[in-house]
Amino acid sequence: MKNRFVFPTHRNGDSEDAAAVVESAAHLLLHKGSELHYWVSGPPSAPLVVLTHGEGANHHSFDAQVQALARTYRVLTWDIRGHGQSKSQQLFTLEQAVDDLRAILAHEGYTNALFVGTSVGSLIAQLFAYLFPDSVYGLALLSSTPLNTISPSWNRFFDQLSTSLLHALPYWFIMAQMPAYLSVRPEVQKYTIEAMKESGREHFLAAWQAGVDITAIPRNRKLPQPLLVAFGAYDRPQWISRATTLWAQSNPGIRIDNVPGAGHSLNQDNPAYTNKMLEDFARQCMRERRQPQESRTVRQ
Repeated sequence: MKNRFVFPTHRNGDSEDAAAVVESAAHLLLHKGSELHYWVSGPPSAPLVVLTHGEGANHHSFDAQVQALARTYRVLTWDIRGHGQSKSQQLFTLEQAVDDLRAILAHEGYTNALFVGTSVGSLIAQLFAYLFPDSVYGLALLSSTPLNTISPSWNRFFDQLSTSLLHALPYWFIMAQMPAYLSVRPEVQKYTIEAMKESGREHFLAAWQAGVDITAIPRNRKLPQPLLVAFGAYDRPQWISRATTLWAQSNPGIRIDNVPGAGHSLNQDNPAYTNKMLEDFARQCMRERRQPQESRTVRQ
């Protein structure tokens, strides 16, 4: 099954380039009680970039990034279990998500990649990097908190309180409030409602809870470099300030970027800025790659 992405024509000076066409192949992997759906785009021999969406979303949240990155890189997007098309008998956990992603990469024959994640997707990317650092040649974490730092007790208290409140509220009310909490753009808010309907209450809350219950994550360990962390300029200012401080303390020397005109769903709220940021970061990762050989192994 093939999906075609047609990239819009762009101008280079006074000349106009022809539109580039990239095919995205849809795949299904049955793994530990879940139908894992994923999509692969871009040149087959290029280095791999993996995009992991957040809670209540699906792979379409990265459509704009696929169009930009797949010109140069092999790009893999997927629906985490219980979200999008990845129907699951089990509820979401970070550990299971890492195992799911590792199974997908093994099935496709990849040994390392640049990992990009947003919200809970960034937590999946972090845990993957802690467990398999040699498989990571770069991390871009969007709207994320660090797993290798313990948040202040009052912050953990409010996280647990808000999570308990979500469990007590009807899902229709959560879907009515959450889109404006995550995005500043009406079209992205509309997408969020549809994606949350698709995931359903149990799977959405399980993924949200996973972002709070992170006591089993290794502490005081540095993430692989290069490392990019980005926040939307309109994403809960106090939360951004706390997270930025934690990131700087736990991973000195990282790049921290604020995406203008964007909320929590920053890659959808300001795709042009996010695309350029990720393309620049990917070039940096290619320059600093620890493993010079191709990321893709040959299947026997």
